[in-house]
Amino acid sequence: MNTDLLHVIEMGQGEPIVFIHGGFDPAEETFREQKELADQYRVVLVDRRGYGESPASDRLDFDAQVEDIMRVVGEGAHLVGQSYGGLLCLLAAAAHPRAVWTLTVIEPIATSIARDDEAVERLVARLAPLFPPEAVMSPERFAAAFYQALGFDAPSLELDERHAAAAATTAREPAPWDAEVPLDRLAAAPFPKLVVSGTWDIAPPLAREIAGSAFGVICDVLEKKLPAERAIFRGAAHNPQLLGNQFNDRLRNFLATHSRC
Repeated sequence: MNTDLLHVIEMGQGEPIVFIHGGFDPAEETFREQKELADQYRVVLVDRRGYGESPASDRLDFDAQVEDIMRVVGEGAHLVGQSYGGLLCLLAAAAHPRAVWTLTVIEPIATSIARDDEAVERLVARLAPLFPPEAVMSPERFAAAFYQALGFDAPSLELDERHAAAAATTAREPAPWDAEVPLDRLAAAPFPKLVVSGTWDIAPPLAREIAGSAFGVICDVLEKKLPAERAIFRGAAHNPQLLGNQFNDRLRNFLATHSRC
């Protein structure tokens, strides 16, 4: 399916769940374990601008990407976003609350909501040098520097054409801390919310200390301020959805509790 030049994969029937991925990896990779939800729902996997099969764009600002999301959501859907996609889903849901049936965010990089926290400030300080417009890096170098900023060992990367294009897109997107997330508006919105995080117990100690701590704080703030249900998964870091059945069963339970049928 092509929705205004975005590549969108749909499978299954039932209430639609729109999945929005984060940086680097397209929708089919980020949410590959969620395809099995098509036995009960209409699973909608969206490649954001410049990722996967969606063409590159000169516009990667928050407003443009929120508009993209809402064109796919249409008159209404459950909305699930991971990392940068989770940040975009928070913005989209705040701007269009009547179209969002439920909102699930997986470790959204919504750093602006907790800039007074030491762990979040440390993560921002490590990532900030990668995002100025004048910073020019190859996709491989940017990806390696990004993972290193999170506290992982710098990987030796050889990216194929599609993943190199995705990394280049991630480097051009607005810095996540520039997004103002309207927590009061989200708290007033009627749709149910679920915040998902990993324990980062599988990550190296430095990554657990830097990235794991910061994302934990962000998710704690969202749980309290929205307010939201919370799901925390052991054996997962930034991608608990890749656990498959554990995550899917929790999501099924959440959606069934708040079914539109």
